[in-house]
Amino acid sequence: MLDPGGTFACVPPPLEVTWTYGPSEVLDKLADMNRTIILLAGLLAAVPVLFYLLARSESARDHTPSGLGTGNSPITIYCAASNQAVMEAIVADYRRQRGGNVFVNYGPSQGLLSQIEVSRTGDLFLPADDSYLHMAQRRGLISEMFPIGTMRAVVIVQRGNPKAIHSFDDLLRDDVRWVQANPEAAAIGRITELTWQRLGLSKAAEAATAAYRGNVTEAAADVVIGSADAAIVYDCMEHNYPGLDIVELPELKTAVSQFGVGLLSTSRHPAAAKQFVDYVTSPEHGLVRYREYGFHELPNDRPLTNP
Repeated sequence: MLDPGGTFACVPPPLEVTWTYGPSEVLDKLADMNRTIILLAGLLAAVPVLFYLLARSESARDHTPSGLGTGNSPITIYCAASNQAVMEAIVADYRRQRGGNVFVNYGPSQGLLSQIEVSRTGDLFLPADDSYLHMAQRRGLISEMFPIGTMRAVVIVQRGNPKAIHSFDDLLRDDVRWVQANPEAAAIGRITELTWQRLGLSKAAEAATAAYRGNVTEAAADVVIGSADAAIVYDCMEHNYPGLDIVELPELKTAVSQFGVGLLSTSRHPAAAKQFVDYVTSPEHGLVRYREYGFHELPNDRPLTNP
């Protein structure tokens, strides 16, 4: 080709571009590259944070007792209904004095054991009789047990004992309506049933019982509202119901529950749980409350009984 000056000019042929990817594929590749860059930048930014968290973890491990959790970790205790009033007082003391956070689930002993077995959660188990602790231990749910005290089975009646109930035979009278806790759910019901069996009174007791309640507090509530004349309860319940009277039946003389608290093997905060156990079983703290609420102390160094 001639340029305006009459000389030939060399013009390169048109450049042919061959696309390996289509336009949409190119955009996808660029987006992938952008995501990769962003991810790398995020990882680089996270490195200092990871080192900081690792350093904190090592520091916490150096100052934490053996086991998981610390003394300030929140814990959950499964507690028998018979111990509700005293446990509420102890937990309030503990929170005020130690700052610990304790959540309590109240109920009948067998019901609580079933909850623990199914959920595998929580930290402590305090049933109304140590036989439930041994059941839990045999099932691999308890790692340690700590004794607390004893309770006796008695009859609770209206103030002044208007039905003149003094023996088992009085419970069999037609003019007496009495209730007891379900032996399939509550420790007091189980202890009472075993006592009736030893004395050969099971059939008579079953026939005369007006109703079975879910736990000991429900049985006592029937007397409070007047739907029953008497109920089989633990003697410590007298503290909870000052308007009622306690009658000790000769037939229930041996119906005694020894109880304690067990550390659950599934506890996520065993250090905090053990700290609370130490408080509950301390003669200067928890045991003071137990005496105040009508429970009986164990002889010194007496272990929990075997089933």
